[in-house]
Amino acid sequence: MKHDVIVIGAGLSGLMAAKTAADCGLRTLILAKGMGMIHVSPGGIDLLGYYPEESMEIEEDPFSALGRLIEERPDHPYSKVGLEDLEHALASLSALFSSGGYRYTGEGRKNTVLPTGIGSARPSYLVPSTMVGGKGVFSEPTLLVGFHEFAGFYPAYAARNLRNSGGEGGGGPEVRSGYVEVADIGGRNSFKGSSLALQFDVGAFREAVAERVRGIMEGERLVGFPAVLGLRDPQGVKLDLEARIGSEVFELSVLPPSIPGMRLFDAFQRALRAKGVKMIQGVEVVSAVRKGRHCRGVVVKTPSGQQRVHEADSFVLATGRFFGGGLRAEHDRIVEPIFDLPVVQPEGRAEWFSDDFFAKEGHPINRAGIKTNDRLNPVDGKGGPVLENLFLAGSILGHHDPAREKSGSGVAVGTGYKAVQNLVEK
Repeated sequence: MKHDVIVIGAGLSGLMAAKTAADCGLRTLILAKGMGMIHVSPGGIDLLGYYPEESMEIEEDPFSALGRLIEERPDHPYSKVGLEDLEHALASLSALFSSGGYRYTGEGRKNTVLPTGIGSARPSYLVPSTMVGGKGVFSEPTLLVGFHEFAGFYPAYAARNLRNSGGEGGGGPEVRSGYVEVADIGGRNSFKGSSLALQFDVGAFREAVAERVRGIMEGERLVGFPAVLGLRDPQGVKLDLEARIGSEVFELSVLPPSIPGMRLFDAFQRALRAKGVKMIQGVEVVSAVRKGRHCRGVVVKTPSGQQRVHEADSFVLATGRFFGGGLRAEHDRIVEPIFDLPVVQPEGRAEWFSDDFFAKEGHPINRAGIKTNDRLNPVDGKGGPVLENLFLAGSILGHHDPAREKSGSGVAVGTGYKAVQNLVEK
């Protein structure tokens, strides 16, 4: 069966592209090796936390900063999307969730600053409703709760870092930490995040945990848990715990796998199934079938070693950078392995290495990626499209540093949406 669109990759940008294509009524197929990097994401949508990225000041108004960025950096992925379509993309993502339950929310057009599981501050634009209460950590007495049987969160470490955030002179937030044991009520001596989240879906488990938390509280108005408060109805779990504990409850992002990431993936999956989108996971796209400047199909290698061709009118490449396999480092260059697209990269291999990978001025390897025209088609050295029916989305795009800008998920959502809008308008 020939599809209208084949999306390669099941991370946030690929899922967003597939949703947009399905919303446009296009027959859509997703091909993916795994579940994408969405399961290691903290769960929020970081639009633009710092600009310029070497700034140490959190951007309070990301849209104002985006306006400057688009004017000053025409090669940046956000400049290919534009503010209007970026807002449409964010609205489309928010529509995955019902208004009364677990949802993505924010503070108007401002960034929300939340505590992380290591006690740092993270600016984010859209955040899960179970996390948004964390903004009160910086002004309200707070207790961070960990579980002896769960190694993904160390509340004492996070609390100490938050208290020390006021500098040597003090003045940091009033944050305490405490542990509770759940082995006797959960029936096991250790938990992964997903197994703990399943326990929180059970009312009797929540009541037992709430009783033990009440026993270590000292009048705090906020209680923070690692982000494991349920998979089926996390907003209901949060409200239930608040009623049992008597204080506002919030989640903090912790080490992967990310439960908020799983929730977001599940929300996409439900929406895509409802629209008839087919997803084939566990396969690797290894090459393309070309004719001139058009891609006619992609060659897929199955786990059994067989190769099959899937055909479509248009293709969206959303395979990420190095961790996702979208880019690969060879001995003397960085390559894009499926279409052999030109990669913007440091001129010499010597620049791949640096004593300070997180230097203030950034690392050139973090800006490596594919250069596109304004329609998000990959371009050659002369600026012409390599393939006119191939569109790119997400972190495989060059000319941005998502880690320093705190823009990765925003770029994924915006370019996933815009790539499909462009192919529809061909």
